[in-house]
Amino acid sequence: MTPEEFSRTYLPLADGLYQTAFELLGSHEEAEDTVQDCYVKLWLARNRLSAVRDPRAWTHILLRNLCIDRLRTRKGIHEEPIPSDLPLEPEPESDFPERMARVQRAIGTLPGKDRELLHLRLLEGLSYEEIARRKGLSEVALRVAFHRLKQKIKRSL
Repeated sequence: MTPEEFSRTYLPLADGLYQTAFELLGSHEEAEDTVQDCYVKLWLARNRLSAVRDPRAWTHILLRNLCIDRLRTRKGIHEEPIPSDLPLEPEPESDFPERMARVQRAIGTLPGKDRELLHLRLLEGLSYEEIARRKGLSEVALRVAFHRLKQKIKRSL
């Protein structure tokens, strides 16, 4: 594949690749780095790219695999071994009331619809299926909503 063919075929895919990488990695810097790594791999394999039937799909698969590798590396870096000298009983947390008050304030800042979802799940103990049925939502949409709620609360803490 000539440099011109490469530029014409693969460079226009950059925006879509970046969006995919950012969705998977959640970091602008890592997404940019991963897209760059993807293009390096593509360029190094340019002599074999003429056999690729669907460059867009093939490139996105390559990018997804690079993102998975980054996530695995990130996970390995952040995991710390459990110390063997941990006490059997947890120590009482003296700042528990303060932390609980912060969580309650964070929940209090949520819109009423979000607070209602939390109430149904945490206080009434309803399953995702029951809440979805009651609210007329799909279970997947409800799980996404709870994921976003958790992120909002974490950010406000």
